[in-house]
Amino acid sequence: MMNNVPSSTIARGHSLSDEVAMRIRKSIESGSIEPGKRLPTEQELGEAYGVSRPVIREAVSILKSDGLVISQQGRGHFVNPQGASVFRLEPSFEDKEDLADLFHFLMSVEVAATEQAATRRTSSDLDAIRQQLDGLEVAIRENRNGVEEDIKFHRAILQATHNAYFICFGEFLDSRVRNLIRTARENTARNQDMIKRVQHEHEAIFKAIVAQDAEGARAAAKQHLNNAAQRLHIYLAPAD
Repeated sequence: MMNNVPSSTIARGHSLSDEVAMRIRKSIESGSIEPGKRLPTEQELGEAYGVSRPVIREAVSILKSDGLVISQQGRGHFVNPQGASVFRLEPSFEDKEDLADLFHFLMSVEVAATEQAATRRTSSDLDAIRQQLDGLEVAIRENRNGVEEDIKFHRAILQATHNAYFICFGEFLDSRVRNLIRTARENTARNQDMIKRVQHEHEAIFKAIVAQDAEGARAAAKQHLNNAAQRLHIYLAPAD
């Protein structure tokens, strides 16, 4: 195995790519992989961590979005010699207080974005959001957790803001909170009544956006996040 990255394999779970990214990041920060040096190949990393090459590619993509890794066409991936000075979001899914803080943070972004989407959306935006809402219905009928459909639904709402900052930051959040959404959906999938309530929350958000009701969209998004927190057994104090 390689000398410059830890070679212990990763236990299977929901966040293999995030875990791999975290381990590579630690190797970089500790100096095991020096600035300007090329990362091991996908095959080498995959063997070191006991994961597939697609997992490695996604992990490297996360590091690239952080600015910690850069690509050189035809040569591979390298540690950014200038280092990374970007915002990081690495929630602890075992720490309820940390998750509560994360939900308060998400609320400040998602609620404001949903409100703006209601005022800026176009007819094509509505079609895109409706398509993802329908996709969630299909996932429910097929007894799937609907994680990807859920992410795409909220991503379509961010696109409807026509605000590059919301859109770019939303892409950043996708890779960091995907597993949180997955856990919420899996908890929900065990209860048909809860599944219906979640979908009603999505429908309420969509209806407010259709009506260009900014305040209604804000309230619906806020309620959805509060309920999502409760579905994860995290009880948040009402946010102003």
